[in-house]
Amino acid sequence: MLPLLLLRLLLLLLLLLLLLLLLKCESAELLSSERLQQQSAPATKVSCPQEHSKTAVCASFVRISVSKCWLLGILLLLTVAISWPAETVAAPRRARGVDLILPHRHHPRPLHHHQHIRSAKSNIVPLRTNQTQGRDSCGAIRMTTNISHLQLAHEVASNTREAVLCLTKEWLRSQQHNLSGEIQAYSKHSMAVKHPLQSEVEKVSFQKELDDFVYDGKVTTVEEEMPAIIESLLVLEHLYEIIEFDHMSWNCYFNSFVSFFHHNMHEALKLAGLNDACNPRTSEYNAHYIHPVFGAAVETIKVLTIIEHKYAQLIHLYSQSAGQS
Repeated sequence: MLPLLLLRLLLLLLLLLLLLLLLKCESAELLSSERLQQQSAPATKVSCPQEHSKTAVCASFVRISVSKCWLLGILLLLTVAISWPAETVAAPRRARGVDLILPHRHHPRPLHHHQHIRSAKSNIVPLRTNQTQGRDSCGAIRMTTNISHLQLAHEVASNTREAVLCLTKEWLRSQQHNLSGEIQAYSKHSMAVKHPLQSEVEKVSFQKELDDFVYDGKVTTVEEEMPAIIESLLVLEHLYEIIEFDHMSWNCYFNSFVSFFHHNMHEALKLAGLNDACNPRTSEYNAHYIHPVFGAAVETIKVLTIIEHKYAQLIHLYSQSAGQS
């Protein structure tokens, strides 16, 4: 490190010496030229001091050749380059591409531009869920299904899904954004919430022309589908407990989402023939998701879209079975 510093200092001194030598030669040339002009000028000519000063200055600029100007510029650039601190870069945010994944500063609400270009590095952390002593895990619940309650459960899922979608759009409008634009902006990011419906959430797509989410997956039976539905709703409820909402967003919009979870849970438990909820497994999520409030809203819409679809398909399935019998 020390020899490199000494070498830089020596080169800097050498360049400065060359610069001074060049300037000295230029001054000598200018002085010689001015004396020659004074000797050849008529003795009777008189000029005022201001005019003589202007003429001398203009003449000095003209006499500097183009090649010397280039040489001065190159010497100056070399001097700056050598004296530049080591391991530094100009415009660090843009040079490293950090502006693509970090929020812009000095703005009342952090705006994350160009998020679709690059995905921020994930940080998957545990999402703790409440465990009630004496309750079965959701994967081991014993159900006595009540098929007659399927239609009501479907209506609740459909209505709450529409309410969540509407509130999310209203919230985005209050932030001067829209659903389609935000979906595009965060298309390379995932909140990666772990629950039994996670693989199906990845298959839910957003259709821009409808400004809505669509899903078309397969279903099996009520006995197989209900544990996954109940556990996923419980995980979402816990997700909303760890996200930090601002006062307006929580009270005007997202506080209602928790009520929607409870309503859907109530109907799902009735459909499964259960009196109490089950214990969900410990979940996890991406703590580095760049906009967790929006991510939670989208996750909620997608899960409710899946649940509504499953209920609709189960109604159709059991209606066909009843007709055949």
